[in-house]
Amino acid sequence: MADYKIAFLDVSAIGDGELSEHYGSMSESRKKETDSLPSEIKKKQKIAADMLCRRMICEKCGIPENEIVFSKNGFGKPFAENADVFFSVSHSGNIVACAVSDKEIGIDIEKTRSVRLKAAEKFSTASELEYIGNDLTRFFRVWTLKEAFFKCKGTGLGADIRSVFFRFDGEEIICSENGYELFAPTLADGYTCSVCIKK
Repeated sequence: MADYKIAFLDVSAIGDGELSEHYGSMSESRKKETDSLPSEIKKKQKIAADMLCRRMICEKCGIPENEIVFSKNGFGKPFAENADVFFSVSHSGNIVACAVSDKEIGIDIEKTRSVRLKAAEKFSTASELEYIGNDLTRFFRVWTLKEAFFKCKGTGLGADIRSVFFRFDGEEIICSENGYELFAPTLADGYTCSVCIKK
């Protein structure tokens, strides 16, 4: 089984003073990214994600939080230039989640909310649609798995979103593409979380 660690923060429980202090310590490029976001909650999510990633990378690698340098690959996937670790971050609602591992990893979290189940046709194969049926929980399970998988690959969601699909055998999640392990951890009530790790 893959070795990884997940942690999450509830943005609503973080004081504005703590968020403001951390914002002040962020790089100019990350401040610019934060300032460009359209709402206060998204800005808070961005700052909290930076806080959580630094904390977890520090714990994993022993690098002081303020010395970690973030960059992005050509597809926009973030990585730490000076830390020998892989990480992935996701946020939805008030929750920010981060996963770290010695192997490529992707995480996605989504707050359960009312959606048009027909929207599943845009990202699901026929077998996945059959699995989802009229079940909102299963809708978000498949969606978060897709997100986590493509984050793990480092390409982000693209036109080939149906090129990978998942089968469900009890608690086991089986990926159509070899070389990946999939998990469905429970982080917070009312949220669906999926993790994908390259073997």
